[in-house]
Amino acid sequence: MDPRINWMMKYVNGKSVLDLGCVRHSIEETEKPGWIHGEIRKVAQRIVGVDYLEKPVLQLRQKGYEVICADVEEMQLNERFDTIVAGDLIEHLNNFGKFIERVKEHLNPDGVFALTTPNPINPLRFFSVLLRGEAGANSEHTCWFTEQVIRQLFDRYDFDVIDVHYIDDSYQYYRSWKWMPFFPINYILVKLRPKFAETLCVAFRLKNKE
Repeated sequence: MDPRINWMMKYVNGKSVLDLGCVRHSIEETEKPGWIHGEIRKVAQRIVGVDYLEKPVLQLRQKGYEVICADVEEMQLNERFDTIVAGDLIEHLNNFGKFIERVKEHLNPDGVFALTTPNPINPLRFFSVLLRGEAGANSEHTCWFTEQVIRQLFDRYDFDVIDVHYIDDSYQYYRSWKWMPFFPINYILVKLRPKFAETLCVAFRLKNKE
């Protein structure tokens, strides 16, 4: 199982869950093993998905999934959930503040928001700049988030960080043979400093106002 999903499981097991950006680019991605929404569906009490891609959403609804076509920066679902998850989504958005406000509106007061996002300081990005002259970001990304930056952003919207976890899943993005010599270096650096890992996972709760 995808290690990102393993990390999320403690927050979704037996819970009502809202999965933001559930399609993951195309309907083909939803048919592959390790689709986050599909794995969470197996253990959640209920899961609702949201994505702005109309055709894949329709196809998923025809398969029996409870999925809504909406913009996560504008959605108004008129209900709240125990857990909201956003797997590798926030780095694609236009307006992070509007997105976080929508999360607050749809999260139970004692609920958890769990997200994952690429870590910009992974060593393989340095080697990518050396080899290709670029850091290897997805062309649809609008921002990078380090742990410090994401803590600051969510603090401004009254969220406390309750869990931070780093996952070294670089292999899924650097599969060609030319990267092989760099994997041992990356492995050693991540072992020495886990904050070098490819994926940053953060869970939040709303601040207690009492």
